[in-house]
Amino acid sequence: MMEKQKKLIYKKWGLANCFENHIELNKHLKLKKYNSLRKDIILHEQGHDLNKFDLEHEFKINFKTFFILLWFILVHPSCWIDFLPVQYRNKEFIYDKNLIMLYGIAITSIVFYFFI
Repeated sequence: MMEKQKKLIYKKWGLANCFENHIELNKHLKLKKYNSLRKDIILHEQGHDLNKFDLEHEFKINFKTFFILLWFILVHPSCWIDFLPVQYRNKEFIYDKNLIMLYGIAITSIVFYFFI
């Protein structure tokens, strides 16, 4: 059975986030020229299992959409906030342990490449 469409909330920061009752999208995704990208992002966000982190789901790439998404993120830098491992929301700091681990691996790799 198909899951009911979650309520869409447009924000000025970030790209997209999925919550139990709603999906947050960047306000620029409302523009008609991003209809296709918006649909793909909503499908991706609806595919999340909120009870676990699924790395395979995060890195499923639709190459048709990938370059449009990359261009969107470059043109709208407010999207980059979703890629920070620590954020301040609702008067509290929240962190994403998976992004912290990913940043740690990236920084360690760069250090080893240039200094060892």
